[in-house]
Amino acid sequence: MGALYLSGGGDRDQTLAIDRVFADELAGARSLLYLPMAMDPGDISYEACYEWIKSVFVPLGVKDITMWVDLRGKTQDDLKRYSAVYIGGGNTFSLMHNILQSDFHVHLSAFKEEGGMIYGGSAGAIVMGSNIATCIHMDDNGVQLKTRDGLSFLNDFSIWCHYEEENDPLIHQFIQEYRKPVIALSEETGLKFKSGSMEVLGTMPAYVFSRDLTKRVFEPGRFF
Repeated sequence: MGALYLSGGGDRDQTLAIDRVFADELAGARSLLYLPMAMDPGDISYEACYEWIKSVFVPLGVKDITMWVDLRGKTQDDLKRYSAVYIGGGNTFSLMHNILQSDFHVHLSAFKEEGGMIYGGSAGAIVMGSNIATCIHMDDNGVQLKTRDGLSFLNDFSIWCHYEEENDPLIHQFIQEYRKPVIALSEETGLKFKSGSMEVLGTMPAYVFSRDLTKRVFEPGRFF
């Protein structure tokens, strides 16, 4: 089974420690596939997104980067050409809509099971959790997505990105409504999930909220 990487969002400097671990594991691999479709191209062009991803990973030694802006018609064989997939941030509902409409979740799950690496940043991290309603305080559901189910790549955990302590009451409301435990990631926090264990990456701690609302702190380098 491949490794999952998640980051809570933030700029290139804030995610550098997370990105470096990902790039080191990708070293010598075939190539990186970048999916920016959570972004509204009316706000930020896909060309600008591509320049951004290159500015992040080329200095870390990842130079073979391909961008897809449409998932329709893509097959498992298309995905197998890459060693890793980076799913960028933006609107979580729009991203999940794109994934489901194209059946890309089927290909992505198979890619992971066959050893492929997946990195999700912000919205890209949220969709890997069990429930994407952790985004409703910041994302509009303009696509009228009916489901709140995520990809459930991290067992039953849901992911809360751009975490600040003032979000705790909202996290409590989410847990009480959906009965899902939450991993909260700040903009300098990441996770590596591999072989059933999670390692905290970055420079700030991760916070794990249980169904009984207990909050635990895991510093960078800790496993849980």
